[in-house]
Amino acid sequence: MPGQTVALTGATGFVGGVVLQRLLDHGHQVRALARQPGRLPPHPRLTEIPGSLESAPALHQLVSGSDLVVHLAAAIAGRSYRDFERANAVGTSRLISIAEKANPSCRFLLLSSLAARSPQLSHYARSKRAAERVVESSALDWLILRPPAVYGPSDPALAPLWRALAGGWLLRAAPPEARFSLLHVDDLADAIVQAIARSRLGPGLCCVHDGRAGGYAWTDLADIAAAASGRAVRIVPLPRTALGLAARLNLATSYLLGRQPLLSPGKVRELTHRDWVCGDNLDSLIPGWQPRRQLETALAELPGWRLRSK
Repeated sequence: MPGQTVALTGATGFVGGVVLQRLLDHGHQVRALARQPGRLPPHPRLTEIPGSLESAPALHQLVSGSDLVVHLAAAIAGRSYRDFERANAVGTSRLISIAEKANPSCRFLLLSSLAARSPQLSHYARSKRAAERVVESSALDWLILRPPAVYGPSDPALAPLWRALAGGWLLRAAPPEARFSLLHVDDLADAIVQAIARSRLGPGLCCVHDGRAGGYAWTDLADIAAAASGRAVRIVPLPRTALGLAARLNLATSYLLGRQPLLSPGKVRELTHRDWVCGDNLDSLIPGWQPRRQLETALAELPGWRLRSK
């Protein structure tokens, strides 16, 4: 369904920026909620809606007359559950409530996280699962996507990992038997565009990943990097006690600096979890979508790897 009007949250983020460009490339009109207007590139089919998930008037303007809502905005750092709940659960609830009243025929796509599968691990995971429950109880036509770790060339967050790999080092946070799925941001954006092309989204919940059956082991990362760089990669385990201490210190420091910490005890429990592998239920929910990028072919373009491997 080309030429739809899409209400988009989280457009200024790493994933949101790529999704926004994909939507525009496919001919859609986009209304983007913007906490800080002026940060998005100008485009004749892009309309900025100043405001946040806490602003009911802005959300009403965002969803009114839209064909569907693509909800990407989320809090990824915080000290307490309330810090995550405010955006992830309460913000989603407010957006759903306004959409149900102002535009009950619109469709709703929530970008969640594979972390929501294990809400007991962290405040973030619990808040994402709470957001999913809000959507699941909605009267709207909805679809929830749970991606694993998402990476890409425009994300500086994982640059230290790629830089270390290019230099022959891999710092392993999880147990040696841990496995995880990955997803390139381009494939995630394509999955979203493919999903909204249908006249009906769901209801449904699925995990989108790069198609590697069984995910990756840490040794797989080392082997892939070694093959790409031509040098051996040494895996160095990070003691969980050291990670926990660093997280507690970071949490304490965050109060002094007045910022929300990304590394927290909950994040350590996520990092050291043994199973972040996606299942396979894509065919029935996103017909025709297939991931095109795996780490072997994407590594050369990633930040950190490019700089270190030159």
